[in-house]
Amino acid sequence: MQRTNNKKILILIFSLLFAQLLSGCSLTRVSEKSHAREVESLNLIGMSLDAAKEKITKEGFDCSDYPETNRVQTQSGPRTLIQLDCSKRSLELICPQIRYAVLNVDPQSFKVVLVGKRITQQACF
Repeated sequence: MQRTNNKKILILIFSLLFAQLLSGCSLTRVSEKSHAREVESLNLIGMSLDAAKEKITKEGFDCSDYPETNRVQTQSGPRTLIQLDCSKRSLELICPQIRYAVLNVDPQSFKVVLVGKRITQQACF
């Protein structure tokens, strides 16, 4: 009797583990820290907007077609910067994780001066 119960429990555990792997959550999601390392490793600060966009696109990010001009709070105070949103989705079909890299560009030199990073864990609907 004990052996049958253990077998049922093992089947349940393996079924749940298999379902978890099929959803893609455990395979394609990354932590905030990993995402920050990935974006920082691109070394985009100091690059021109076009070069930075090309480099980040090669890494699998999709960038918006049109940058926006926004007021951004920096360490030296508020500044007006050009912002280009770039994002990368996890492979999940339902509620994917979306990782963003926001290129903040100086409007006079068109060089990247800051790179913002954030993650939306479950982008449902």
